Amino acid sequence: MAERTPATATGTGPVAEQPDGVRNVVLVGHTGAGKTTLVEALLVGTGTSHRAGRVEDGTTVTDFDDAERRQQRSVSLALAPFVYEGIKVNLLDAPGYADFVGDLRAGLRAADCALFVVSTAEPMDGTTKMLWQECAAVGMPRAVVLTKLDHPRSDYDGTLAACQDAFGDKVLPLYLPVRNDSGDVHGLIGMLSGRQFTYADGKRSESEPTDEQRSALEDARGSLIEGVIEESEDESLMDRYLSGEEIDQKVLVDDLETAVAHASFHPVIPVCSGTGVGTAELLEIITSAFPSPAEHVMPDVTTVDGKARSDLTCDPDGPLLAEVVKTTSDPYVGRVSLVRVFSGTLRPDMTVHVSGHFLADRGHEQHDEDEKIGGLTSPLGKAHRNISHAVAGDICAIAKLSKAETGDTLS
Repeated sequence: MAERTPATATGTGPVAEQPDGVRNVVLVGHTGAGKTTLVEALLVGTGTSHRAGRVEDGTTVTDFDDAERRQQRSVSLALAPFVYEGIKVNLLDAPGYADFVGDLRAGLRAADCALFVVSTAEPMDGTTKMLWQECAAVGMPRAVVLTKLDHPRSDYDGTLAACQDAFGDKVLPLYLPVRNDSGDVHGLIGMLSGRQFTYADGKRSESEPTDEQRSALEDARGSLIEGVIEESEDESLMDRYLSGEEIDQKVLVDDLETAVAHASFHPVIPVCSGTGVGTAELLEIITSAFPSPAEHVMPDVTTVDGKARSDLTCDPDGPLLAEVVKTTSDPYVGRVSLVRVFSGTLRPDMTVHVSGHFLADRGHEQHDEDEKIGGLTSPLGKAHRNISHAVAGDICAIAKLSKAETGDTLS
């Protein structure tokens, strides 16, 4: 489980003690889809930040670079960890502009699952479709977040249909957005629970849907239940459902979570970042349905002479194996390496073996050097918060690791 720590921009950061207490999630989507604003809503919703920043004001946590503030868009990968229900979530905000696809793919390497953020106010772009197929090829669990529900041009139904056309028929909504008399989205109706969740003044309340809402719910609920049951490991479930048996909600939820973790079912969650509508539901999907690093397949591992090694697992007590997924330069800290730990545990003042092989096509000379690391941090945007260790499955930053380059291995 993750250790809860003060949600401040300085001091110490959250620490996970075991891999099952970690979720590594990358946000994927085109520029302007609302990824950075979604990060702000989740940080506020988990108490990590006290106030949501705005892209237009240059006050968001993950767009802290001068170029990002000036252009009002993400240009580099940024990390925003938070703790929810005892789970440490490493949220990776990746740039959506095609020129920065290298940073986006670095986020995919570091993550175990992906949130595809799609705006209901703009058409989907080709890059988003391509990246969905890349994730599908490696079996990465995915969910779809539909944003900008409060935009004047928002087309929820049209965007949902476009996602299903682009991503497949296993992309189905778990919630229906609810609008008030003014047309604003102020809540959601749970397709499985049949309950309405209304947001007001930063709080969520629960109630029964109206008869009209219940009618709309029933039309869509059948498709969702059939989609979940088709992925169930209980082969008798579909026959029981088609014969008229009422399937217990807990059975459906358990099967849904299993199918999401196995990347065979992809839930759609509508979120209005400005009001917080849908953030609690999204957090439940991230922590309950997305797999931990221990459930994810280990990357291919070789020795320095190119021989395959298959005996490593996501074990904090195993031999150290970590990858430098991104290298940046901070004007105050100096060289900073963002590192994903796959096996073992990183601790401050360790001596690690920095190995760079098979990267000649990227312009990196082969190298093998030992280097003593200094402190470890858990970055929250540009703020580097000290941590005592990083277990297998976690992501951290190491300052002044002079010999390591992006793509290098620490062992």
